[in-house]
Amino acid sequence: MAFPQSVLPIVVELYLGGAWVDVRTPGHVYRRDMVNIERGRADYGAQVDESTCRLTLNNRDGRYSPRNPTGPYYGQLARNTPVRVAIADGARYLAIGSAAGDQATTPDTAALDITGDIDIRIDLTAANWRDNIDLAGKYKVTGSQRSWAIYLYGDNSGKLAYTWSTNGTATVTVLSTVPCPAPGDGRQALRVTHDVNNGASGNTVTFYTSDTISGSWTQLGDPVVTVGTTSIFSSSAELEVGDIVELAATPATGKIHGFELRNGIGGSLVASPDFTTQTAGASSFVDGAGRTWTVQGGASISNRSYRFFGEVSSWPPRWDITGQDAYVSIEASGVLRRLGRNGTVLGSAIYRGIVSTASGMVAYWPMEDVQGSTSFAPALAHGPLTIIGSPDLASFEGFVASNPLPVLADAELRGAVPAYADTGATQIRFLLAVPSGGDGDNQAILTFYSTGSVRRWECHYGTGGTLGLRSFDGGGTQLFDTGDVAFAVNGQLLLVAIELTQNGANIDYTLVTVAQGATVGLTTSGTLASNTVGKVGGVILNPAGGLTVTAVGHLSVQSVITTVFDLGSQLNGWRGETAGRRIERLCAEEGLAFRAIGDLDASARMGVQLPNTLLGLIREAADTDAGMLFEPTDTLGLGYRVRTSLYNQDARLALDYEAHELADSLSPVDDDQAIANDITVTRQGGSSARAVQETGTLSILPPPAGVGRYPGGEVTISPQYDLDLFEQAAWRLHLGTTDEARYPQLVVNFAHQSFAGDAAQTAAGRALEVGDRVTVANPPDEMPPETISQLVQGYSEQLGNYEHSMTINCSPESPYQVATYDSTARYMPYDTVTAEVLDTTETGVDITTPTGPLWSTTATGYDVMIGGERMTVTAVGVATGTAQTLTVVRSVNGVVKSHSSGATVAMFMPAIYAL
Repeated sequence: MAFPQSVLPIVVELYLGGAWVDVRTPGHVYRRDMVNIERGRADYGAQVDESTCRLTLNNRDGRYSPRNPTGPYYGQLARNTPVRVAIADGARYLAIGSAAGDQATTPDTAALDITGDIDIRIDLTAANWRDNIDLAGKYKVTGSQRSWAIYLYGDNSGKLAYTWSTNGTATVTVLSTVPCPAPGDGRQALRVTHDVNNGASGNTVTFYTSDTISGSWTQLGDPVVTVGTTSIFSSSAELEVGDIVELAATPATGKIHGFELRNGIGGSLVASPDFTTQTAGASSFVDGAGRTWTVQGGASISNRSYRFFGEVSSWPPRWDITGQDAYVSIEASGVLRRLGRNGTVLGSAIYRGIVSTASGMVAYWPMEDVQGSTSFAPALAHGPLTIIGSPDLASFEGFVASNPLPVLADAELRGAVPAYADTGATQIRFLLAVPSGGDGDNQAILTFYSTGSVRRWECHYGTGGTLGLRSFDGGGTQLFDTGDVAFAVNGQLLLVAIELTQNGANIDYTLVTVAQGATVGLTTSGTLASNTVGKVGGVILNPAGGLTVTAVGHLSVQSVITTVFDLGSQLNGWRGETAGRRIERLCAEEGLAFRAIGDLDASARMGVQLPNTLLGLIREAADTDAGMLFEPTDTLGLGYRVRTSLYNQDARLALDYEAHELADSLSPVDDDQAIANDITVTRQGGSSARAVQETGTLSILPPPAGVGRYPGGEVTISPQYDLDLFEQAAWRLHLGTTDEARYPQLVVNFAHQSFAGDAAQTAAGRALEVGDRVTVANPPDEMPPETISQLVQGYSEQLGNYEHSMTINCSPESPYQVATYDSTARYMPYDTVTAEVLDTTETGVDITTPTGPLWSTTATGYDVMIGGERMTVTAVGVATGTAQTLTVVRSVNGVVKSHSSGATVAMFMPAIYAL
């Protein structure tokens, strides 16, 4: 029997000794105390709070006392030990992590060797629909056994990719013309069909999406037609679902619900693993097409609904006065607890870019040292740059990607490069800012010494903003000089790169610059015959002391050559990056797991990333986009829900008040807690914009015409441009002037008879995530008759033997019902009132709109609200001055009443211009 007729199957696991240990053994997790979980924030909390989980462990044998030397877990119960909690009675799926080899496979067989038309379908819940992830394939590089593969493409665009080979070696790849949707619940089915001979001397690949693997299917973009008929190689590769081991993509993360492979478009099934019908924990099974599947790596058939993933920061042993009842009451927290206590300010954008992404780095001096420093500290384990003279430290602030840098002021800076393996390649980079008025003519900016036949190299500057490169042998004889090349560096903020590559007996050299914010650069290059590169041993900036007003910084030496544009985004301080992508990148840089809800590319574009703590930068991005941070339940990390994913949602959980699907009464609140009718938004380091509600019931007008002034506080965010602030302020004003009752909490009990036996409804409730929409139909008669619609801000959850309840923190969802700019979008005149007294049946409503605009005489079929009664407009009369007549259907929402003259006439669902 299932819950609530049987005990709720709670799983509690601790990560001990490098593996997950199930501690739900009878008596280990006390059921006398509830497992209590809290996530998200209060209904109008300023920001997401750290998730918490409180539970009690039986400690009668002392195993959960961290300093008990005889306990089986001695030495393993450290601070911040990972813990996860799940309920093991949900729908089954193939759980896949982000590790290589997480997959299900079936061996090659003749039925899978499709060489003609093919139809591939997969149903999955992805952790991030804008990631580069494997999906399925019959694809082995080893032995040239490539047939086909489908995956989300590697540029993180969200486009679906299909690769095939005709000979097992060479491949052809086509992409969907538009990205895959990024569904709010993370789940959708994908389909790829390949018509290898379209009858027009070509072949056609078509992409589709659907809610389920059985369709109906919606075409994703346009079909991709390639000239020439083709075929698919019959390889010996096994069929892989999940990670495609030998495809250079990221293993998928999430849940795979089903997969189908058909011979021919809409043809016969040759593989059809339905993971939802398999036994949890099974390592192999046979699908409906007769294929035997094996679960590989860290993948598993699971029925777990994860409720919490966090860290135990303390293990407080306790016991009663008799000493017989020993226990440990732990409170675990999500990663926000640890991040919130880390006040370390992350380095500048260019510094982080260099240390985290640059290949073959052998020496690096950021040169962001503050005034008073006596040398420039290295970022790697080697010596500093020695200062000879008196440069103006931390005095140049022009590079948005860097902390202040030194102006040379006649100083010479010397550094030794540690020993490294000779790769035949040298790349030296540095930031350069020569004032618009120029600096000393024919002066060496940088000299470096090498072990090759060219012993000394010089990058020199000349009047007018020229740059050049010259070299010398061991005797000081000049080997070549590019001369003064017109790079026009004066007044520019540049990344300069010197690239040397051994090409046989010769050296290929390149001098290249790219300006801050640029997508192209300037280059001069050539070949020095009969010479060797060797290894760099030392560097000198401003060796003759002839540059006085030039600023330099971030000097690095690498043993590989990479494109100078690999630091282009960092050089520009990541300006223009979307908020969702910034949060995703920051998590990746810090090794934090990341989950996404919605399209990360559809979030607000950010300004320059300035130095801040990790959590400060992440919150800044979330605040700018006005989306929602959250802590995932299935991994220790962070998630982000983009603002656009909140718009026009279907209900994730639809409740019915009359069916007793709420465990507690409704408690609507009409107060001023959420009112903000005077908003000022400031861009960090920029301008500001103000939005004020000057008319209406929640305007700044004195009561009763309005509510008076409610300042929203000065909000500081980091959008890309100052002009973005006006829309930002208007959107926040819209959120702060929502004129409806709040429902701070909705309580559901999954043990109640209204949920018992309804697996779909229970699954919907357990799947709730921050930002999801919850509705309550058929509210009591004392309340407005319309369905209550709320957004989940957070929740508290209680799990026991026969108990599972959830108290959902809510806020109104209506502000996120926005215009979609199609034929149904309607904009409302804002000052329309009735011009007559209406009885309960009159269908011709005389109105007046003193200011305008007037009501359209051609648009009909929408609803209006007058005094709480909902009416459908079927016709609009021609205006006489400001007067019009609406022909309506009365009492659409069941409200029957009369109305006085001067009653407000408002659209039931007006079009809102979204941010």
